[in-house]
Formats: sequence, C-alpha cells, structure tokens
Amino acid sequence: MVGTLELQKLLREFNTGGYADAQMASETAKYISNGKGGLILRTKNGSFSYEDEFYGGQPYSGNETIWQGKVAIFRCVYWGVFREEVAESFLRKALAQGPTGNCVHRGPESFVEGDLEYRNGCVGTLDEFRQTERIYKAGKEIYVGYFYGGRVNSDQINAQN
Repeated sequence: MVGTLELQKLLREFNTGGYADAQMASETAKYISNGKGGLILRTKNGSFSYEDEFYGGQPYSGNETIWQGKVAIFRCVYWGVFREEVAESFLRKALAQGPTGNCVHRGPESFVEGDLEYRNGCVGTLDEFRQTERIYKAGKEIYVGYFYGGRVNSDQINAQN
C-alpha cells in the first residue's frame, strides 16, 4: 500500500497541475470535454494516474480519483458555489499555497490577502476526511466548497503486495 506521505505528495502534485494552476498551463494535464457536459483532466506519474471530472457552472461538482496501476486507491467527491467572481481567482491563489496544519487536501488552513480570507476546515486523514473551504470578503461568505474522500480498495492493494 502507498504510504500516507507518498499519497499526499502525489495528490499535491496532481492538484497543483490542475485547478490550482491558474493558467492550466501544464503540458501533460489539460481539461477536455468528457462528452457528458463536463470536463475531465487526466495525468500520470509513473504507475499512478489521476483523473478530475468536473461539472462546472454555479454551483459546480465533481470527483477526483488516483489509481495505482488499474486499481483506484483514492477518491474525493466535491460540490461548491462561488457567490462573487473574485472568489475564483483568489481560490487558485489559496490552493497554490498547499495544505497546512491539519489539512490533508487542497489549500492551507487559512490564507488572507487584503479583504479576502480563505479558510479550510479539515477533519480526518487521507484515509478518510471531510473538509469545508470558505472564502470571505470583508467578513461576508462569497464561496463555499465541500470535499469528502479517502483511500479506497486498500484490501486489493494489500492483496497484490
């Protein structure tokens, strides 16, 4: 089974090359149509592959998966809504900081720039977590996102080793 630190590093690498990259400039990670009204990002690192399937608009939702070979080892589902346009670009800045403290996924526990504040409340570990991201402008909530996820198929990976 992939160790927690290795999984956290992989997830961070995949997230940084995806939505957190404001320009979506990675040569190996591009969002393309999934043919079902959404977008999908696929990328690889050695024997690991990552997919983020996103259904945009307001509100938005999606899911992330990391595979080791052909076995899914991590899943996360998410839903969120931007109530002001400025929140989206600020969210990318916050996510670029990476997780801190108790947070295992996405952004830091807190990030402030001017009158904008990002807060990331996290419970759990990469094995099983839930988190809520919020952005406030002058104290008023202008974004909320919910994330639930963790390891999957640990029994299959353990059986292979």
